[in-house]
Amino acid sequence: MTRSIDLFEAIDSQRAIRRFKSDPVPDELITRLLQAAIKAPSGGARQGWSFIVIRDQETKDKIGELYRSGDGFSITPDMTGQARRVYGAAQYLEDHMEEVPVFILACIEANDNGTFSAASIYPAVQNILLAARGMGLGSCLTTRQMRFEEEIKQMLDIPEGVATAALLPIGFPAEGVGYGPTRRKALEEVAFDGGWGKSWQHPT
Repeated sequence: MTRSIDLFEAIDSQRAIRRFKSDPVPDELITRLLQAAIKAPSGGARQGWSFIVIRDQETKDKIGELYRSGDGFSITPDMTGQARRVYGAAQYLEDHMEEVPVFILACIEANDNGTFSAASIYPAVQNILLAARGMGLGSCLTTRQMRFEEEIKQMLDIPEGVATAALLPIGFPAEGVGYGPTRRKALEEVAFDGGWGKSWQHPT
């Protein structure tokens, strides 16, 4: 039984998980993720989103092949240690896409020119990520499927007028892969009081 956690504990400890156990994810947990997604706000309350749950192994194999057909994540000598770790983890996921237990593909109604409103889909994606953390699952936000948009749409019978916004790998974190705390810039560096440059002073 997964221990439920406080919302701020989920926020503080959420991190991108790209290595997963092979254990299947129960349908009831997937349902809770989807329920969390549709509680998100959307532009004009249109709720133009759709979510495709992908578990079929043949489909996952094809997605893995598509991901690996593009440029990989090049690690260069001038990269920081953190950048090397992030790129290395991203490359690992790309190399092992078909081993992920389940994917959720977040889709959104597209504009006439094929673009879409990020404000109408990414809050739902973040709800999935937080709900996954709350239930002991791992995930991360990937958008590389956009490079193979037409192939993905054809593979999954996605109609015209619908765009893919994110492909979320879902599973239980692999052994040795943990949650946060995450390292971020200090609040004083990015939050200002009354105008740019005057750091927000939070209570100590």
